[in-house]
Amino acid sequence: MTAEEILQRHKLKNTGCRKFILTELLRSDSALSEEEIKKPFPELFDRVTFYRTLKTLEEQHVIHRIVLHDNSVKYALNGHHSDQNPVHAHFHCGKCDEVLCLEGKSHFDAELPADFVTREVFVVVEGLCAGCNHPS
Repeated sequence: MTAEEILQRHKLKNTGCRKFILTELLRSDSALSEEEIKKPFPELFDRVTFYRTLKTLEEQHVIHRIVLHDNSVKYALNGHHSDQNPVHAHFHCGKCDEVLCLEGKSHFDAELPADFVTREVFVVVEGLCAGCNHPS
């Protein structure tokens, strides 16, 4: 799927900043920080436009944010998990800083008090990825 197709599916205008952010996330197998997204062209968009675009994409459920233990934030595309169960965990490698969505590889159930409803669950598993755990 292309950035244009994603924007069309979500009924969003095809702006340069939206297309740029989605293209960078589509190119990556892992979640990206704001700086990692902007890395190819750091001065292409002003800060306000860039942050408003991230916020819009998140509010429209095109992307989701992952807040790590040091409060840094990475972003990943939605669509890799089912719409029926958007709750999933993430894996963060403490050495290379890669963040991956763990669809189907983790499960989290919380026993909530009566009449409480889960809206979101944030689970980040910290550790070492295979490449950092067994360097060649």
